[in-house]
Amino acid sequence: MVLPVCDVCLKSGMLCQGCENKLKSGEITQMDLDIAKLLYKLGEGKIGFKKTIEIGDTVIIVTDKEQVGKLIGKSGKIVREISRSIEKKVRVVGENSDLRSVARDILAPARLSGINIVYGKEGQKKYKIRVMAEDSRRIPGRLDFLNSIIKELTSEDTLVVVDK
Repeated sequence: MVLPVCDVCLKSGMLCQGCENKLKSGEITQMDLDIAKLLYKLGEGKIGFKKTIEIGDTVIIVTDKEQVGKLIGKSGKIVREISRSIEKKVRVVGENSDLRSVARDILAPARLSGINIVYGKEGQKKYKIRVMAEDSRRIPGRLDFLNSIIKELTSEDTLVVVDK
């Protein structure tokens, strides 16, 4: 499967010249490397991801849409193991997903009520992501923090709110 580091580096534990250059240039991060090593062991080389994004105490793993289930594992086993190893919260998101699916993945287990487009005075467009009021206790973090994650993943101007 596709990992940011080559199989030879993952098997040997030492970085080849190409992977070393990727790390130095910032194309991959140390977190990418750590998670790639873990996934190579846990998934026996069959689970991959594109990149990781670190925001505060949360790591978002971006992978192919078809790989999201494999990366999470049965009952969240693989994600739980990664989270335990890196000592951070882990969220998995499919690459090139639309705003609705990214918001659903990031805000889970809270349920979305809807997404509205709000237009500003000067014509700027902002997406208002609404979470059901009864799920307000199930939101996995602060709203401003989750909003910044969704904004970074989708490049859309967003606002996460709880319905009243």
